Amino acid sequence: MDRLPSARAATRTVAQFNNAVDFRAVIVGALTAAPVDERALRDGVWTYVREEREVGVAPGLVILALTEMVEEARMQPETALQRTRQVILWCVESFFGHLGDDALGRETARLSDASGRGARTRANP
Repeated sequence: MDRLPSARAATRTVAQFNNAVDFRAVIVGALTAAPVDERALRDGVWTYVREEREVGVAPGLVILALTEMVEEARMQPETALQRTRQVILWCVESFFGHLGDDALGRETARLSDASGRGARTRANP
């Protein structure tokens, strides 16, 4: 099992620093786009989080940075709260290894119901 990064400060190369700045710009840009491109935003968050994890940034600091990015986008408070929750969920998925649309498995259950028992029930009333 991977260990969490220590509390030490992350050490970056110049290229890693520039990548982090670029990823932040991509995320803020995706947040300010109208309409928001969910896929681009999620991909940007996952990539940013993986890079931050690789250089040793603690998960809490990554979440704080993502929260600041949402604040930079200057959206309505209700929208900002929703986006912050969404971005934090993606952050946790990326940092701890689950990448996918449905972390809780609800969609898989719906698909199995639609193609399994439910389909036979409709065909055979």
